[in-house]
Amino acid sequence: MDDVREHSLDNGLTVVTRELHATPIATFFVWYRVGARNEPAGLSGASHWVEHMMFKRTERLAPGDVGRMIEGVGGTFNAFTYEDATAYHATLPTDHLELALEIEADRMVNAVFAPDDVESERSVIISEREGNEASPVFLLMEAVEAAAFTTHPYGHGVIGSKADLRSMSRDDLYGHYQRYYGPNNAVVVAVGDFNTEHLHEQVAQHFGQLKPVILPAPLDTHEPVQEAGRRVEVRHPGPFPILMMCHHIPERDHPDHAALLVLNSLLSGPPSGPFGGGSVLKTSRLYQRFVASGLAASAGADAGSNIDPTLHRILVVLKPDGSPETIEATVEDEIQKLHDEPPQPEELTRVIRQTRAKRAIMLESVTAQAVQLGMLEMVGRWQLANTLPEELAAVTPAQVQHVARTYFQPASRVTGWFFPDNNTGAT
Repeated sequence: MDDVREHSLDNGLTVVTRELHATPIATFFVWYRVGARNEPAGLSGASHWVEHMMFKRTERLAPGDVGRMIEGVGGTFNAFTYEDATAYHATLPTDHLELALEIEADRMVNAVFAPDDVESERSVIISEREGNEASPVFLLMEAVEAAAFTTHPYGHGVIGSKADLRSMSRDDLYGHYQRYYGPNNAVVVAVGDFNTEHLHEQVAQHFGQLKPVILPAPLDTHEPVQEAGRRVEVRHPGPFPILMMCHHIPERDHPDHAALLVLNSLLSGPPSGPFGGGSVLKTSRLYQRFVASGLAASAGADAGSNIDPTLHRILVVLKPDGSPETIEATVEDEIQKLHDEPPQPEELTRVIRQTRAKRAIMLESVTAQAVQLGMLEMVGRWQLANTLPEELAAVTPAQVQHVARTYFQPASRVTGWFFPDNNTGAT
């Protein structure tokens, strides 16, 4: 991506663009540097709720107008919130790209947060949360993250607690919006069939007159070093026991991140998307040890990629007759193997090749490229898109062993179990 260009407006808005003329479409994102990490006590879930409100009404637009306008010209749109940021995006035929600029510039500063809309969306989000609570993995993840992060906001999740969702007021939400939504806290990312100079002119026309906001002080909350292993159990109706074993790992911009990505690919295979996840490769260590052997129903791993120190997760779903003690001991044995011996050069070469190939396939669409550029800019800098392939290729067996020994230690471990039960609760 050596043809990516960066531009900025006097009001602080950053604009990242990449021209691609293979098809007459383009994608337009606005990323805001606000997510779950920016929510104080009592406002968990505020960033996600504000995202919902952006599709309600502004001083110019009524509920449903965004969808009608974009879909009416053959485009698609959506938004998402995660720990570190919130993003809004539309992919449109090139001739209608300016429509996305009009919508995003408007709702950056003109959202209304009508009380009736806030109450309507409160019910929607609580219902969304209750739907998530039907998932054993969601319940287990929430309990494990709360145990892992006793101080940092990463411990309260993106959707927020039901207590906060019930108590948050319209003014709480609107205040959160006013604090973080402004050009100096936003990054535009556009990829596709457009002329960069002309797009810069359009961005200046629609966003240039917007005033910067006075941003809150940067987050200065640091999770204390975990000095002993922690355990959590969740008991709730569900089909099978599930093990989630997590270890604290450093932030995305840390020099060890590339080696941790390779280690994760050894365990599970490279991720299929920017948020991790995807199918586990059958050549990976966890698949061979747990699934191919018949020991468990599924097994996988994921390395967090966040602004602040985060978690590496190993997830194993047991079979009905599986032994929790055996599964946990077997995961610990796989970790010990990473401590004891560096991977063989041929295994490491295969994994790095798989990781680079999966990344190339993942970035075939203009939307996926914009997601990567935006996410990297949120956690550090978009230029990582150019350097990461070389960083991965340079990882050595000794570096993989080093990060395993450094971060995959019992003292930095949080072990979570989901056990099917007719009674609910976590301990």
